[in-house]
Amino acid sequence: MSNYPSYASYFLRSFSGVSTANFRVPPQASGEKVAHNQIDFVLPTNTLIKMNDIRLVFTASAVGVGTSVAPRLPPADAFIERISVGMGGLSVDSGCASTQVLNQIKRNYRYKADDPVNSHVNFYRNVSGVNLEQTSNAAESYSALNDSTIFSIPLGSFFESIQPSLLDVSLLPEIRISIFLSGNSVITSGTTGATVGGMTGAGNGQATYSFKNYNLLVPCWSIDDGTYNAVINSRLNDEGFLEAMWCGYESYSDSFTGTTRVASASSSLDKILVAFRSTGYNGISGAKAIAGMNNGRATSLTEADILAQPECNGGDGYLPAPLNFTAPMIALPSDANPDKITEEPKISISINNVRYPQYDAPFSQWYVLSAQAMEVPRTASESYAEYLYNRCNIVTKLNLPNSTGMRAKSGLDLRGSNSSILVSRVADNTNFQSNGNCVVFLESTRILRLGQGKTIQVIM
Repeated sequence: MSNYPSYASYFLRSFSGVSTANFRVPPQASGEKVAHNQIDFVLPTNTLIKMNDIRLVFTASAVGVGTSVAPRLPPADAFIERISVGMGGLSVDSGCASTQVLNQIKRNYRYKADDPVNSHVNFYRNVSGVNLEQTSNAAESYSALNDSTIFSIPLGSFFESIQPSLLDVSLLPEIRISIFLSGNSVITSGTTGATVGGMTGAGNGQATYSFKNYNLLVPCWSIDDGTYNAVINSRLNDEGFLEAMWCGYESYSDSFTGTTRVASASSSLDKILVAFRSTGYNGISGAKAIAGMNNGRATSLTEADILAQPECNGGDGYLPAPLNFTAPMIALPSDANPDKITEEPKISISINNVRYPQYDAPFSQWYVLSAQAMEVPRTASESYAEYLYNRCNIVTKLNLPNSTGMRAKSGLDLRGSNSSILVSRVADNTNFQSNGNCVVFLESTRILRLGQGKTIQVIM
């Protein structure tokens, strides 16, 4: 019967001795945190932890400076610059810098996948979607009284992608998580939320933020029927170790003058992800309006503004400057210059002089190739103009489709080779902007081997 589909099968599986508990894990040291601070947590031991269900909960507030009196918060996960994971004093995953940029790249390929209730993925120009407060000429801030926690985010790639996701931490030494907070540039420094110009225009100072009431929510399980432990012990005795895999990242930021070179020695290089940003992305800046949205509809607020979100018929949308990805073009297509779309630069990605893809691709084709690489039927962009102005990133896939789901390493093995990964503009194009920034992420499959006596080995 087990070979029949579930709707025609009467086969059951029974697990006895199952219990569950959820813990709120406090940090090693509490207190208000600000930009570039570090937060440390230690996970529970001797249990099964559902790693991809661990959440960091917290509350945050923007703080105005000078004429930047209407700062706004970014997506909740943009507060995190890097997350490192250590076990028994050994660095298992040191994380990658610019994690907030990586999260935004992934978000650009996940159409409405984030929960708008607790992830703050929508920009609140005037009315907060949290407490319905109208904050037109004030900073977006939330009270930390009574241990209030407004936001909830996952803990990055290691915890989101590790397989098996229900991990027996009794086989591991103490797991320590270190979270490094982002700089203040993720906070927009607008002068007022009452008008579009006031939101996109910058004041005379960089707004800051405070980070409070941070804890981990950790779901734990136990299976005490003896079978699970017998299977684990049998595998350890036969093989000498157990294996878990996850997607790790390395990041490189560079001024994109036409050529950016990085290197990797990964045993399974799976993807190359590149985001392009205009110069000044990390300076004092207001919000960046999303192209094609009706964000110029009103110069003053009305009842119709509601939350100012497309989903609520507000009709406008914005991104913080560090998360706004713009094609490296001197002049983007516009009402005055619609033909600039024909002057797109062509971008090439090569590894040891082998191109991926094997031809020079403009951004219009990179959009298709990137969606295929991320294995999605559509992206978060509502128009091609939005892609060029606000979500311009490209992705090359080097491993088999759905490799993570199959728990398979199938990417390029670059160990022992003098690898050279090159992102470059090709062909002569006078509309290429040569003073912007590009951030390159290298995604690779990594293996964690769990041995007898809580010994571990990491294979990059």
